[in-house]
Amino acid sequence: MKLLSVLTFALAMSFSAAVFADGHKKGHPILTPMEPKAAGGAYTDYLMSQSDFAKKSGFDAKTFQLVSLSAAVGMKCEYCILAHSEMAKKAGATDEQIKTVVMMAANVAINSTVLYGNQYDINALRKIFGK
Repeated sequence: MKLLSVLTFALAMSFSAAVFADGHKKGHPILTPMEPKAAGGAYTDYLMSQSDFAKKSGFDAKTFQLVSLSAAVGMKCEYCILAHSEMAKKAGATDEQIKTVVMMAANVAINSTVLYGNQYDINALRKIFGK
């Protein structure tokens, strides 16, 4: 755990002086170098706006990261799961909260699979919820 934090910090510092995509001097240390020049820096601009988005989201940092983790689990993105698990822990999430969010995502996924696989009538479901 500590080694991962040290490696992440070292990686970020090694990129800090680099010029990223489309001349960005400040960018995301991992994702900006992957931005194609054709994007004109738009991806980096988007990435760099995410911190402000999180602050203005109405969620505290821990809840924001737990929701993000749940989405990452649903997408089955191992990169995002690792990142959001660590950021959630740094924001104060417990191992039990992380396990709970993972189980919540799993519950949604299994129920979705059962409904979708059995071609359940979406309009019937809407009626159940008063729509």
